[in-house]
Amino acid sequence: MIAAALAILLAAAGGNPAESKKARYLADKQLAPPRPAECCAPGVHLPERTCRVDPACRPPLRAGDSGQAVLTAHNLWTEEHMPWTGPIVLDRAALGRFLRCHNSGLPGEHPRELVLRVLATAEKFGAHKLAIVSGYRNAKYNLLLAKKGREVSRDSNHTRSQAIDFSLPGVATELLYRHLLKAHHGGVGYYPVSSFVHVDTGKQRTWRGT
Repeated sequence: MIAAALAILLAAAGGNPAESKKARYLADKQLAPPRPAECCAPGVHLPERTCRVDPACRPPLRAGDSGQAVLTAHNLWTEEHMPWTGPIVLDRAALGRFLRCHNSGLPGEHPRELVLRVLATAEKFGAHKLAIVSGYRNAKYNLLLAKKGREVSRDSNHTRSQAIDFSLPGVATELLYRHLLKAHHGGVGYYPVSSFVHVDTGKQRTWRGT
């Protein structure tokens, strides 16, 4: 089919060298493999993932430069991984999908300051991995969990995308809790058995779960 198209183009060119060159270019373009995803420009991440944000995209370090540590977030419900370093975490659409309700699939809309609190906590402990236990939780799903006797509040901040449950693998949950009690000016929950902490944008308070 491509050969036939090339023959038609050559015939239409009437033997003109310039036109023949154009015909060959068009035919070669049809055979060319798709271009790989390009690296994202600074501060830009496309939700369609047509660009990449990974270490290979960074410019080579020069003598005396210090490398930027990569923090990889792992959603324990969806088994998805996402680099929470650089421009990607500032993309609300990408972040909303990552922190979505795993039951309904609806995206979250977490405020930037809450995400930055989690990032600052990871930086405080020099963590490279972040485990997301819960982000957004649909109100109907939250009510279902409450009726089943699960350890959730009926008026949970998770239903408003105002809370994140997380842990830092390799860092004791008690250390995270003590740090957040001093650093965070919202709600801080401590779940020593389940090994995670809760932060939200509500009034300053604390509690202990299991």
